[in-house]
Amino acid sequence: MNRLLMSAVLALCLCAPALAQKVDPEMERLRAQLRSLDEEPALGTLAPAERLRAQQAIEALSTASRRERSDALLVAERRLDIARAAAEAEAWQQQIAQLERERDQILLEASRRDAEAARLEAEKLRLQSLARAEEAERAQEAAASAIALSELSSAEAEQAKRLAEAQSQEAALARREADLAFAAADSLRLQLQTMTATSEARGQVMTLSGEAFASGQSRLKPEARANLQRVVEFVGRFPDKDVLIEGHTDSQGGANLNQVLSQKRAEAVRDALVQDGVDATRLTAVGLGKDRPVADNASAEGRARNRRVEIVVLEAR
Repeated sequence: MNRLLMSAVLALCLCAPALAQKVDPEMERLRAQLRSLDEEPALGTLAPAERLRAQQAIEALSTASRRERSDALLVAERRLDIARAAAEAEAWQQQIAQLERERDQILLEASRRDAEAARLEAEKLRLQSLARAEEAERAQEAAASAIALSELSSAEAEQAKRLAEAQSQEAALARREADLAFAAADSLRLQLQTMTATSEARGQVMTLSGEAFASGQSRLKPEARANLQRVVEFVGRFPDKDVLIEGHTDSQGGANLNQVLSQKRAEAVRDALVQDGVDATRLTAVGLGKDRPVADNASAEGRARNRRVEIVVLEAR
């Protein structure tokens, strides 16, 4: 009986330190806040380094002396606040990055739609030109019939003849306009297909003439948009180099207008290259207005040379 009593007393003595140890409410509170942060779906895996520092600061409370405890508690609370703030900031950055990706996709889709609208408009104009030519041909045939019938009366015949001549001139003019439009398109296609690059100190340069754009417009002509493959191949030969796309104008018009027009034309070429598969991160579009002429603006030929877009594959620095 005495042995049992002694054993019970000994066990009670061994357990006494454990029973005497009290739960630290401040540490439990901070641990609970850290667990709450870890369990938040949107923040649970973010800012791991700051979480670790917060956990270390909380655990340091257990070894802090009574005099150091107040400062250690303040440090732990601040570390916990920093961990939450860092996680929230990282979450915001992820959301911003996602929104920027969505914006870029929207802009790309808008560019594609603009290109398709330009193609449809060009096709519409071509069909209208053909229709006018056909109408003129029919009018010419009708005039010839009128001349034959007007032989019954000299006055009527003379009137019909004049009408036929006028309609014939109209038909010839319509055909000439159509021929000039097709010739200009063919000339532009040939120019784009035979473009070559030149070597300069800043890098390899390929020049796209202002004929690729309608007068005063920043949208690429359909035939220019459809024949940029040579430029794509040129840029593709240097996959590891950045590309600068510079828009230039002649000296006619105001400085602000020329600056805006040159910027939009450079951006139009950049967007077309992106649509044809060139990495957008390599491309930078900048408008330089009339500030960098390559010829004298006093002549029409010089102004035509100054209206250009230069695609520059930059030398690595």
